[in-house]
Amino acid sequence: MAEVQEKSGNEGKKGGQKKMHIRVDFTPMVDMNMLLITFFMLCTTMIKSQTLTIALPSNEKVQNEENMSQASADDAVTIIVDAKRKPGTNIVDSVNGNVVNEIYYYFGKPGTDAGMFGPGGEILSANNNLQKSELLSDEVNEVGDRTSRGIRKIIQERNKDVLAEIKKIKEQYANGGFGPLETKAEREEAQAKYDEAASAIRKNENLKKPVIIIKSTPQASFGSLVELLDEMQINSISKYQIDNMTRVDSVMLLDYLSTHQGS
Repeated sequence: MAEVQEKSGNEGKKGGQKKMHIRVDFTPMVDMNMLLITFFMLCTTMIKSQTLTIALPSNEKVQNEENMSQASADDAVTIIVDAKRKPGTNIVDSVNGNVVNEIYYYFGKPGTDAGMFGPGGEILSANNNLQKSELLSDEVNEVGDRTSRGIRKIIQERNKDVLAEIKKIKEQYANGGFGPLETKAEREEAQAKYDEAASAIRKNENLKKPVIIIKSTPQASFGSLVELLDEMQINSISKYQIDNMTRVDSVMLLDYLSTHQGS
């Protein structure tokens, strides 16, 4: 709302010019701005956050709750994510400010069945069954063939029975064994049947499968942990969990670093 005020400074003077002072009231403009902001907030599509999908365990009642987090030594595979250290020290190494992650693993119990500690609590380096893995993914040769290396190869070797069955139903899906793949609706129906068959294979207790235990040191990056979780999905691992580092795990890692300096 604008208001015009007339003010004459030459009252009484003949032919004096009148001066006008204009004042603009912006109060209605504030109300209009608030209405516009409310309108755009209600009509705008918010950006959806990108989250990692993790297959969580079911809520089915189990018979023996004490054995829920236990796995046989023959099936257990423990993977430890750590940051690369400078040779001869425990100082984290980095490239261009980015932490370089390293992967370690061991099968069964830490320190083998003989244990990691001897009489008096001394460390038995000869019993340290910790091993180092270099790569997380595949290697592609000159002709385009993929060869699994590093931790992916280890996971696939331990889960080969399940992967062999998954490969069969993948070929069945590609050949139309789960239904035609011409239209979008047909592909979605065939995909649903494939997912159901794949889930049944992963849950098949007659197939030998590993139980993966993922651990991480405080120095490792979160991205490497996400990559390992992706490997569980890629390699059809049905049983895996994220756990904390134990004292034995830390001792084994420090012992390995001290006995493999520069490697």
